[in-house]
Amino acid sequence: MCAQFHPTEDLVCSASLDQTVRIWDISGLRKKNAAPGSGGGNRIGASISTGQADLFGQPDVIVKHVLEGHDRGVNWVAFHTTMPLIVSGADDRQVKFWRYSDAKAWEVDTCRGHYNNVSCVLFHPKADLILSNSEDKSIRVWDAQKRTCLQTFR
Repeated sequence: MCAQFHPTEDLVCSASLDQTVRIWDISGLRKKNAAPGSGGGNRIGASISTGQADLFGQPDVIVKHVLEGHDRGVNWVAFHTTMPLIVSGADDRQVKFWRYSDAKAWEVDTCRGHYNNVSCVLFHPKADLILSNSEDKSIRVWDAQKRTCLQTFR
């Protein structure tokens, strides 16, 4: 399982054995780490005075989206560097593409071709390619637009 920071936004994506990919909003961490005195007082006192049940303030990290679609545990997940896309690989031998916005996230497509668990998957930083490797001892290069396998290395 893995987790990855978004390159420019306050987001983290995570892969999980519960067969999900999660997108987390971590902007609360930035607010929590503000300079002392900038919040206007004691966080515990402020929480009590506003009627919040949590004595330690707002949650630092919030699950923004839970993506379901894999049939087995998800091993790897990665953000695209410039587009609102995520790619994931799992023990169901599939590579999945996901799109997300502020309001929702959804599955776009699935690439099949590996004969065993997908261990790692990532976007090429400059080309429209995805790279995946698997316990079938292969590395596959996928066309990110057509979602087809261009090359298999063994």
